[in-house]
Amino acid sequence: MNSQKFNDLYRAYGYRKFKMSKFEPYDLYSDYRDFLTSSQIITFSDLDGTLLALKPDVTLSIMKNNNGGEEKVYYNENVYRAKNHHYREIQQVGVECVGEIDAYCEAEILMLAARSLSLISGRYVLRVSDAGFLQKFLTAMRLPKKTADQVLGLFSTRNGAGLEKLRAEGSISDAAAQQLREMMDLFLPMEQGIDAIRRYDIIGDTVRHLEEVAETLKAFDVIDNIYLDFSLVNSMDYYNKIIFQGAVPEIPYEILFGGRYDRLPQNMGKNVGAIGFAVYMDEIDNYISHRKKFDVDYLIFYSGEGDTIARMASVSARLTAEGLSVRTVRENLRDAMQQKPRAKYELSLEEAEAEVAKL
Repeated sequence: MNSQKFNDLYRAYGYRKFKMSKFEPYDLYSDYRDFLTSSQIITFSDLDGTLLALKPDVTLSIMKNNNGGEEKVYYNENVYRAKNHHYREIQQVGVECVGEIDAYCEAEILMLAARSLSLISGRYVLRVSDAGFLQKFLTAMRLPKKTADQVLGLFSTRNGAGLEKLRAEGSISDAAAQQLREMMDLFLPMEQGIDAIRRYDIIGDTVRHLEEVAETLKAFDVIDNIYLDFSLVNSMDYYNKIIFQGAVPEIPYEILFGGRYDRLPQNMGKNVGAIGFAVYMDEIDNYISHRKKFDVDYLIFYSGEGDTIARMASVSARLTAEGLSVRTVRENLRDAMQQKPRAKYELSLEEAEAEVAKL
């Protein structure tokens, strides 16, 4: 899928393009390995002996180049990661907002995520959670760390049977099991979801913040496709507040991932917050066809004998001058074509000359 529409969207909101090399010093990824989706990195030695890596991530490079100030950038980059037991080149587009992150910044990023998905499909869904929410909730229940970790794992797969097992074993109380099951099953349009969690006093700050974000999303006119879903607990060691994922019905899994990641700049000694997302473009191309109905307008066969070569050139020149596309093939190779193009018209040279005569 062409990334130009994404670029235009991000530039419209003042984001500048960030461009980086395919390579970075390996130390960057080694020092911040905990922030990578995979610890497997392709490395090689530069001519001066420096150990380099094919970039597995863009966010680390953006933060490395940030001097601790406010910044809004977008990117179109290929990253190199292990996937399905093989290294893959993966195309991403994304945005990052760095600085003092308030409800407006969060809502702007969520809006850009929603509108990015809308460029792919009109039936997208953007799910939003808060990484600190369940932590507060579990802390209030005074669950042992081992049990709390088990609960988080169950949330990620909406495993209600697992919660029931913990209750039956006495690891969590009946009341806790009921509340956790309600949270696990919650999947509502954002405003309705906020209403559903108001009764939990322990998360009052979370509710008020989500309300402010929701109001801003309404002003951006994108809230209709945004849902509150606290089962999003993946990568909580990376994301520290808002987490979100986006999907479209044409693709069987999420293609957009993002959230707040304040821990990364803080670990780099930068007193800023950060939020962003990435869209995995390869999955779009794999599942959604944007091809034209026809590969060419005319597929024309000629014999190659006598004056047919010059006649074929004349026909091709005339048709292409009219803005039409032409694929020419010798008649004796008709059945030997590696991949036959889909043509609006399939003609012999003589038939094509008759068509040209009508122009």
